[in-house]
Amino acid sequence: MTSTRRARLVSLLITSALAVAACVPTPGIPGGNADKTPAADSSTATTSSAQPQVPGLGIALTPGKPQPGGRVVVGNVADIKTLSPILVNDPASDVVTSRVYASLLSVDPKTGEPRPNLADKFDFSSDGKTLTFELRDGLKFSDGSPLTGDDFKFSVEALLRSKKTTRKNTVDQIVGARPYIDGSASDVSGISIDGRTITVNLANSFCPALTQIGGVQIIPRSVFSKYLDPTDASKNLDDAPENNAPPLASGAFTFKEWAQSDHVALERNDNFWQKANLNEWLYKSYPTQQALTAALESGEVDLTQFDPKDLQDVQADGKLQVFKYLNLGYTFIGWNQQRGGKEFLQDKAVRKALTYALDVQPVIDKALFGEGVKMVGQIPPVSWAYDASGLNPYGTDPAYAEKLLQDDGWAKGDDGIYAKDGKKLAFSIVTNSGNAAREALVQGAADQYRQIGISVEPKTESFDALVDRLNQSKDPQAGDQGGHDFDAAVIGWSLNADPDMYSIWDSNSTHAGDGNWIDYKNPDLDKAIDDSRSNCAPADRKDAFKRANQILNEEQPYNFGFASNVLLGVNRKIHGIEPGPYAKWGQAAPETWWIGD
Repeated sequence: MTSTRRARLVSLLITSALAVAACVPTPGIPGGNADKTPAADSSTATTSSAQPQVPGLGIALTPGKPQPGGRVVVGNVADIKTLSPILVNDPASDVVTSRVYASLLSVDPKTGEPRPNLADKFDFSSDGKTLTFELRDGLKFSDGSPLTGDDFKFSVEALLRSKKTTRKNTVDQIVGARPYIDGSASDVSGISIDGRTITVNLANSFCPALTQIGGVQIIPRSVFSKYLDPTDASKNLDDAPENNAPPLASGAFTFKEWAQSDHVALERNDNFWQKANLNEWLYKSYPTQQALTAALESGEVDLTQFDPKDLQDVQADGKLQVFKYLNLGYTFIGWNQQRGGKEFLQDKAVRKALTYALDVQPVIDKALFGEGVKMVGQIPPVSWAYDASGLNPYGTDPAYAEKLLQDDGWAKGDDGIYAKDGKKLAFSIVTNSGNAAREALVQGAADQYRQIGISVEPKTESFDALVDRLNQSKDPQAGDQGGHDFDAAVIGWSLNADPDMYSIWDSNSTHAGDGNWIDYKNPDLDKAIDDSRSNCAPADRKDAFKRANQILNEEQPYNFGFASNVLLGVNRKIHGIEPGPYAKWGQAAPETWWIGD
């Protein structure tokens, strides 16, 4: 079946199932200081034309003839951490590296449907075990050297050999990946190259494979192969200086400079198959959201996301256009299951009581100015896999929360705080400073929990420090079992277009750098996740996701908080943009942008 016919069939099947999206299952990336969006991966699912969040998008590409030249400045409140697609684990780095390194496929920003990029044809076998990509003719790196299937294969091998990547699970289903990881094989046998045709054989049916593997960003073998030389142990791919200053690009832009805590400058890659109109794409970071919004309004920044409190002002600015749609992600409170001295967080009755006792609507109304919706499970309404049937809506009920605690053996002491077996129901919640919605959620939780006899200490720290704490820290008591040094944390997930849950929720994703840093383990959930990855018929996948989401809804390892609307401000001189929930950070394909009146 051709890629075109397959895409139409998939679209028809998904639309008839009231579905919505699909893309690459790289690990979910913790959302940055202002809940910005990025990252992608998928199966063959696609989005429906009647998504609940897209009606607010209101976009139509600006008519007119694209003009060459000029520069666009994209702003954010977070600096990047790396320019290596292998090491990326944050939204800022992801959106920048994706401009330098291209992948075989991209995704439609409004539907999540896979579409051609470096590969102009693709196919996914009906048994979910074989991928075929055909590269465009004459592909080149930025220096004019050929870009071939060998570079794709090398990029996969680099992912598998990296000791710091969080993205192995995007490609470890390929035949021969495991032997290559442990060093018993010299290459990944499941990838074969025949001219411009790349064939990828999978060990098992793997539904997210099309855009997950098709979404691997291609690095040049000619530059990085020396770091995988088994005869030279002194060289390490993860520490390569080229990770922060890429000498060659496979994407639409080449690296020019990185001034840390200020900007990253990229220039047009004239050898890219889809030559960009822009001469330069600049990523600029700001210390606060207030400073960033001021830069947008002054014209110093051409495109950025902004806070809901500034919506009316930005809408009133005649030189700016505003796009709005529900985020493919959410902000939540994660309850650490491996926290020494706080073992009560392992108790479902306690976690459910914490959910019933907390009203998140004031945060949505006040901190988000109504620009958001309550979440009670992992899958946001924007996803094709979203199904609200069978989900407990968890209406706020403090009295019932106390009953759950009392039935579980908790009783209030003289100080009014619940205690059990000599241990008080007291803990801290940490979030990153400078994010109004997250800080409001932490403070609101502390205030509301105290009202029913739960003692909560709100804490803040920098975003980078929080991410390191969640991923790398060790609990003083439970560190050897994988525990991290926090009680509970408020942060956000920026999800992939494919709703694959493995990297966040599978029991095997609890290692440093993986997404399951609360160490939640549930064999029934693991089974539902496995089914969602191996039973590729759209109806079967949707059923598996429904089961997984219902388990999480019942168990409440997170208070799932809320999904906020993305508010994207764009200078009216920028044309040809395609904002949407499945674009990296709301910014799709800058090679199509152009500057005009």
